[in-house]
Amino acid sequence: MSADLNEGGLLVSEDLLHLFDEIGEGVIITNRFAEVVGMNRMSEKMFGIGRDVSISKSSVALLNTFHDPTTRARILPANLPFKQVIVSERAIGPREFLITREDGGESFVQISTSPIFGENHYVTGTLGILIDVTNRHALEQMLTQRNLQLSAVNRIATLLNRTIDFKEVLEYSVRQTMDIFTADAGAVLLPDKTGTRIYIAASANLNEEFLSGVHGTRVDSSVFGRVLSSGTVESLNRHLNFHRLPDLIKSSPFDSVVIFPLKSKGKVVGVGGLFSEIERTLEDSQKEIIEAIGTVIGAAIENSRLHEETIQKTKLLESKNQELQQFTYAITHDLKSPILVIEGFAKELKRSGHLDMDQDVLIGAIMTSSGRLHSLVNDLLELARVGSVEATMEMADIGSLVERILGELSYRLTERKIRTTITGKFPVLMVVVGYVERIFSNLIDNSIKYMGNQKEPNIIIGSEEKDDHFLFFVRDNGIGIPEEFHERIFAIFQRIKRRETDNVEGSGLGLAFVRKIVDLSGGTVWVESAGKEMGSTFYFTLPKQ
Repeated sequence: MSADLNEGGLLVSEDLLHLFDEIGEGVIITNRFAEVVGMNRMSEKMFGIGRDVSISKSSVALLNTFHDPTTRARILPANLPFKQVIVSERAIGPREFLITREDGGESFVQISTSPIFGENHYVTGTLGILIDVTNRHALEQMLTQRNLQLSAVNRIATLLNRTIDFKEVLEYSVRQTMDIFTADAGAVLLPDKTGTRIYIAASANLNEEFLSGVHGTRVDSSVFGRVLSSGTVESLNRHLNFHRLPDLIKSSPFDSVVIFPLKSKGKVVGVGGLFSEIERTLEDSQKEIIEAIGTVIGAAIENSRLHEETIQKTKLLESKNQELQQFTYAITHDLKSPILVIEGFAKELKRSGHLDMDQDVLIGAIMTSSGRLHSLVNDLLELARVGSVEATMEMADIGSLVERILGELSYRLTERKIRTTITGKFPVLMVVVGYVERIFSNLIDNSIKYMGNQKEPNIIIGSEEKDDHFLFFVRDNGIGIPEEFHERIFAIFQRIKRRETDNVEGSGLGLAFVRKIVDLSGGTVWVESAGKEMGSTFYFTLPKQ
């Protein structure tokens, strides 16, 4: 580029400009009026001008190419560092500008500007060193965008973890991915149970024609199915991938589509689609982001699906339990009448007095067996009733309730010489009194029956207060319970088969009563025992109101 060598009192030699040509950065020299009077080849490259252009004729045009890098607004020459250095007579450190060339190209440059002093220390011009930071700026923008997208992934994960509603998860996933990637439309597609067809489960900004054209398509004949099978992201646009675009997209206003897999535990459970009216192709870093989003969405979909299945199975189980309860009640109720008849006839025969010894023994056996059967049927009826009708709750002093039960069992306790101890502070709770009485009565009765031949038999009934519940226990030093029976003994008709339990009477329903009542009360029940002859401790909890 030629230069007027004496512009505004500043002399710039051709040799000096050629020397600057060897520098890897751009160099601009201005006179004391902040007009450009010289520049090296690197600067010419940055501004997109040739050396044959006269600087004096293009100085204003050159200065007008400076724009703010953020707002892209043009910066007036008077506000550029060249003029400011002349006024302040001080150097100005690196400042970043956006240069827009006539051909439409852009460069981000960093300029450091220093004053040039002449005779008598007057500022006669400025020297500006330009460094092209376009690549660095692009990297910073990419990192900023990536950080924003990673933040969005975290936001999606946080918000999706707050809901387990299947429909809400799908709709929210579509909206958020559209927002992150500035797409014009979006959809989530899920395969059917056979895995042969794919259906739109949620969408936004897609017309009915498009939806009906995609909904129910075969997996092996669509780009969505291809991603479902491959588990990889596909980014297609009208210009580069026209032959691979689905016909529906070719005839739609969308110029590009991004289809990404939704994964849960490494398995593809669906696909997401983002549609844009401008042509775009995802970079590798963006593909990583959208794959991460797909994993978050896939996990949320599976969690909400499992939740729905659990709810449905729970409702089915409740229905079956209710049917079983009604069936049990009906059967036991119907059994009660013939048992009473048998028992009644046996009593009449006994009273008749026309029986020999053998007949009297047989009639006695019939009466004993029918009595046990009658008791069993009554217990089954009561067990079926528990929870089937609404019970009245009232405030009760649990300690007084325990003392009353011990009083009712005092004869049996005295007969077996069993010492009883009450420990801990028992609360006053809102409970179904009859239920809690049945729990303690059955547990204490169980300890009495399975005490064995202990020389110093004892039973301890205690209470402990916890954060959100009260813990109660009934502890004995009886025959103990093998570990394999710790869970089984709470089932109906389950009893420990051992020589020392052969003569123990009972229906096998006592602990089943306890578990059902505790479950209905919102608590838990379990047993701990070190083994044979080591005693047992039955624990149960009741929640605080």
